[in-house]
Amino acid sequence: MDAERIVKLTPEAIQELMAAQNVKAESKQAVERRQEERWPFPGTVEVWLPDDCYGERHVLATLHNLSSTGLAMRTRRPIPTDTRISLAVHEPALSCYGNAIVRHCTRATVGYLVGVEFFYEAEESPDDGD
Repeated sequence: MDAERIVKLTPEAIQELMAAQNVKAESKQAVERRQEERWPFPGTVEVWLPDDCYGERHVLATLHNLSSTGLAMRTRRPIPTDTRISLAVHEPALSCYGNAIVRHCTRATVGYLVGVEFFYEAEESPDDGD
């Protein structure tokens, strides 16, 4: 990875990634099925699985599509639904890191298509002096 910047995952960081790629959307989903349109987006996703997952805990996946609320990626192995993961999306101009929860894992022709929803951690407030 040779990114110019590494930042915490936020909706604004995802918008910056999508703007840098200048990707055109081609909707395949009915509007009522998603909160936001997902955009075809090639790239690499680095995934860290929790200790209670079997097998390798560090996985590289292929980014399939992206929105400010989540992404889909292709992996070689399944990741159980409802698993909380840490991830990083790597692009030359920007890398984002954060947390997500697996919403679906579907067997594909090659490997698995895994859909995740981002969860953004609230900024920690300064200690009140207690």
